Amino acid sequence: MTFFERSQQQSTDHFLRDVGISLNAFLMISEKVVAYIVAEQEISPMKKRGRKLGLPLADRLLLTFRYLRHYPTFARLGKEFGISESYANKIYHRILDILLKVLDKKSRTDLMNSDLEMVLIDVTEQPIERPKHGQKAYYSGGKKAIP
Repeated sequence: MTFFERSQQQSTDHFLRDVGISLNAFLMISEKVVAYIVAEQEISPMKKRGRKLGLPLADRLLLTFRYLRHYPTFARLGKEFGISESYANKIYHRILDILLKVLDKKSRTDLMNSDLEMVLIDVTEQPIERPKHGQKAYYSGGKKAIP
């Protein structure tokens, strides 16, 4: 049983918390990625050669979305998916490049913040307490010359 199949058995809320997107969105993106990879292989048949990857595409996508959601170390991701740390890193970067092309994003930050509509920034002033008596013991008056 693949990691994606195990994740599919979870409730939709748990999948959303774990992966960061809904199962329907994941499946839609998966279809786009498969179409992109097939188109790339038709354009350049030499990309079909070589050793086949150990993880199915759904698991590679799951690894990428879990990293984007939780930012674990690649050692932890590798252990979770049964692969090496370097292979987890390699998969993440390959799939991320494909996701950026498929979803028409310019950078990873665009991929992460694509659903933001508004940003609120708290700019209220906060008073800083300063000693009223005995300040001379803590401050010399010169730049960077605190005793």
